[in-house]
Amino acid sequence: MTPAANSLNTQPVLIDGRWRAPVASDTFRAIDPTTGASQEAVWPVSAWSDVDAALVAAVAAAAELAKVPGEKLALFLERYAERLALQSDQLVAIAHAQTALAIKPRLSDIELPRTLDQLRQAATAAREGSWRLPVIDRPRNIRAAAFGLGPVVVLPPANFPFAYGAVTGGDFAAAIAAGNPVLAKAHPGHPGVSQLAAVEALAALQETGLPPATVQLLHGISPSDGERLVADLRVGATGFTGGHAAGQRLSAAAAASGRVIWVEMGSLNPVVLLPSALAERGPEIAGELVASVTGSAGQFCTKPGVVFFIDDAAGLSFLRSLTERFAAVGPQVLLSPLGQSRLVAAVESLKAAGARVVVGGAAGVGSCRYLGTLLEVTAAELLANPEALLVEAFGNATVLVRCATFDELTRGMMPLQGALAGSVYCGTSGRDDVQAATIIAHLLSRVGRLIENRMPTGLAVSPAMQHGGPWPSASPPFFSAVGMPWSLLRFARRICYDGLSQQRLPECLRDQPPVGQPWRSIDGAWTRS
Repeated sequence: MTPAANSLNTQPVLIDGRWRAPVASDTFRAIDPTTGASQEAVWPVSAWSDVDAALVAAVAAAAELAKVPGEKLALFLERYAERLALQSDQLVAIAHAQTALAIKPRLSDIELPRTLDQLRQAATAAREGSWRLPVIDRPRNIRAAAFGLGPVVVLPPANFPFAYGAVTGGDFAAAIAAGNPVLAKAHPGHPGVSQLAAVEALAALQETGLPPATVQLLHGISPSDGERLVADLRVGATGFTGGHAAGQRLSAAAAASGRVIWVEMGSLNPVVLLPSALAERGPEIAGELVASVTGSAGQFCTKPGVVFFIDDAAGLSFLRSLTERFAAVGPQVLLSPLGQSRLVAAVESLKAAGARVVVGGAAGVGSCRYLGTLLEVTAAELLANPEALLVEAFGNATVLVRCATFDELTRGMMPLQGALAGSVYCGTSGRDDVQAATIIAHLLSRVGRLIENRMPTGLAVSPAMQHGGPWPSASPPFFSAVGMPWSLLRFARRICYDGLSQQRLPECLRDQPPVGQPWRSIDGAWTRS
């Protein structure tokens, strides 16, 4: 049951275990992207007094959570996942109404199951404890492990209402599993999803006996208060997923006061198509590229934003097939009017820099719509103006880079900046193995995830997954938004216990194996005993 709004229909905020009337500096309404119409509910932009109250409660909760065993955190995450599963139909309906993302398969068959899975994976990590990377030097009695940083602020993106949601996503799950309370700020594109999820989170907290301020939710804060929040000394860390401009401002604000912040921002995710691959299966690759660029209207952080290929006979045949497939896509509904205006601006900027429209390049008729868009430049043009042509167009658009030779292709890749992922398509004959090795060497210095013969969209929630990359795609580059233990370690710090007696040590660093029997490095050897 969602909490009741006040007499002005303004939705309440969740602070310290209680839904209460906000102290609002402004309000907003979510929209239906398919029509552009504002929805009925009024959501508050909280004044700093709401933020301050939540921080006070979060600090107290952090002190309690520092003494809570991983088993209890796991029970909360598992019970929360169970409660969300029971609300799946309503969650999907709200997410669809506020984002226009497809009910099937996107929301109900892919994203929500992934979300529940990552909550359960976080529970397993919290219970088992290997994520702490305990190291024990018994001869010197020096021991160290990772522990939660304290209150974690979660600032989510528009494009994943569940998997990256304020109180459902990977940042949330990792922060809780690492023993931190979460102060979440809902995204204005899908506040109803965060509110219903927070209702279930609060119930799960009550059922499992965790502090009520373990999960708190504000629906909006001003940009200046956002910068003030991530810099506040009471904040242990922040997890932000969104655009470059906001991410860079928040990074600077957090760094100025020495606060930890994880930012995952935009990414071009380069794709390189080698000649043998196009000769063997050009039409198939064209279909994969269209699906990757236009699936969910291209609103993925891993969407391929720049594609390199050689202008030989196979390349030209591929281009013809790709053009036909793009032209068949037509207009697609984006997440919001803001998303549409940003995509329009990005494409117009690319055109002004010399990119030519092959297909699309214009807004569709109706609210939030844009035509599937294919642009092209030559490698020489790219090298002459890389800053203007290597620009992310978030949505259903990509830029082809046509290269005369392989050497020109490799030179064209030189200005690429850090990206979340990069793909190389190779032939099966082995004729392009030397070229593939050259491309892989180029990509490895620029991407967090290297992919062969697949597009970069779509990733598994696995301990081996890397979802992060060199600046400006994300920071710090060592960590990952997906997969244990690296997602948890974003919100933790290593503490060394030097010479302490057994009774004063945390359980994970005592000689006796902890309950979960985590992997621990003891005198130079990893063991569960």
